[in-house]
Amino acid sequence: MAAGRITAVPVSEAQRATLRARSEVARALGDRLESLASQDGRKRAAELAFFLCLCGCGVLSTLIGWSSSRGIPTAAGIAATALALNGFVLLMHDGMHDSLCRTRTRNRLVSVLLGATFLMSYSAYRVLHTRHHAFLGDPRDPDDYQNYTQRPALLWSLHFVRLLLGSLLYLALIPLLALKHGSPRDRRRILAEYAFLFLVYAAALRFLPLPLLLVAWLLPLLIVGSLTSIRGFTQHGITDASDPYLASRTILPHPIVEFFVLHENYHLEHHLFPEVPSYHLRELHRLAWPVMPRAVSGRGYLQFLLRFLRATSRGDTTPIGLTRPTARSA
Repeated sequence: MAAGRITAVPVSEAQRATLRARSEVARALGDRLESLASQDGRKRAAELAFFLCLCGCGVLSTLIGWSSSRGIPTAAGIAATALALNGFVLLMHDGMHDSLCRTRTRNRLVSVLLGATFLMSYSAYRVLHTRHHAFLGDPRDPDDYQNYTQRPALLWSLHFVRLLLGSLLYLALIPLLALKHGSPRDRRRILAEYAFLFLVYAAALRFLPLPLLLVAWLLPLLIVGSLTSIRGFTQHGITDASDPYLASRTILPHPIVEFFVLHENYHLEHHLFPEVPSYHLRELHRLAWPVMPRAVSGRGYLQFLLRFLRATSRGDTTPIGLTRPTARSA
């Protein structure tokens, strides 16, 4: 190939459909989209401070319970630490879209540090996650199980595996797939970040009692893994990946739940406009939802799981929560 020549990457029909849907909604949003995509450093700093404090209080409560052999402080500490670590996962998710911090250097640095709290390389996760966004509804989407099998029984089994063990499997598979699909620069960063994680965990094991680590860190991480698996499956499980309006699900839970999932419940809006920081997703939903010609939605995560179990008993692959927002707003 001649020097300087750029090989064009063909755009798939799924990508064209996503661009059309994005354009349709963007026209309705007008110049408000630009303000929604802008970053608010104060809001982000407040989120980081809250979850860091929550993590510190959780670990301290666990230590108090551990030293006094009282179960209640330990249980409260584990719950608080789990909520904090879950917040770190979601904050790093913003980092993968360069909307965590205003500068790329700070965005990567903070994201790497956040990933260190839950055994994940930021660069590895970013390779797979940006691929998921770029190829949603496309055979190259790594998160769409229909790209691996068309056998109904096996597909339903994979849904349950994802719910029960998804996060643990992803911890093992993400670095392998990221090294496969990443650029040479990505691979260097991934290897460097896993070397950093190894040093951090080796130091923790060297200076902290293993039983305490298990209770104060690993047990909350297992809870976070379950929450992440449920949230991830709710976002895309039993949808229609061929339609960008039906490929991602928006959930409308209690405001407290919405706060602790950092507004990622607005997942359809996020996929159409991934550049919008999470703290603006509620406003994006308010403006964009009335012009959505169709969508999949639900009132809560538990409600979705119950509807999924009913669909499983019937083998029903109809998108769960199909609705037409434009008809309701007319």
